[in-house]
Amino acid sequence: MPRIYNLEEYAVKLRKVHLIVGEGLCSNIYVIGRDTAFIVDTGVGNYVNPVWPQLEELKVGPEKLKGVVLTHAHHDHAMGVFIILQKAEPKVFVHKHDSQHIASRLGSHLIQVKEGDIIETELWPLKVIWTPGHTEGGMCLYNEDNKILFSGDTVFPGGNYGNYRGESGGLTAMIDSLRKLSELEVDVMLPGHGSPVFEDADEHIRLSYENASQRP
Repeated sequence: MPRIYNLEEYAVKLRKVHLIVGEGLCSNIYVIGRDTAFIVDTGVGNYVNPVWPQLEELKVGPEKLKGVVLTHAHHDHAMGVFIILQKAEPKVFVHKHDSQHIASRLGSHLIQVKEGDIIETELWPLKVIWTPGHTEGGMCLYNEDNKILFSGDTVFPGGNYGNYRGESGGLTAMIDSLRKLSELEVDVMLPGHGSPVFEDADEHIRLSYENASQRP
């Protein structure tokens, strides 16, 4: 079964933020707040990643779930939203360039966002950073005051970055996106897969940019 981590145990600024780590090919799910909760990415939504048991363990019932943000529309990040919508009525935020892949199934729940938009959560505002490369509508979410970045599948710890060989990705776009992120001050990076980084995350991002820039 998916595991839950209280991220405040690793960084005080992540008070009331939890990480659900799924089984198999499944994105990380970040739960922000509790009384008016937001979720960043929803996992693959299969029978071993059912989402609701973990949310209910965190005391986030359907009436408390107000928003879902999808960093991109790949199934391992986005399909869990349809399990969520079976019980709850959150707004679902997707970048306009990825929304075409999922819009018809979200109906009135869909909110299309673009570069620079602000998504207000219970804890703090998150700024949309458009980061194409993995997908055309890939995006990261940044809180400047706390220097927190939800990095989706754009950038990962240790100088790694997302696969750019998909049908709507590309190396040039990925390099440009990593350059953009490398100019931010980031202490905490919460990636779409793997373990978070709780300090000096901008060093990891700069290394990812350097590695991508050196690809032939």
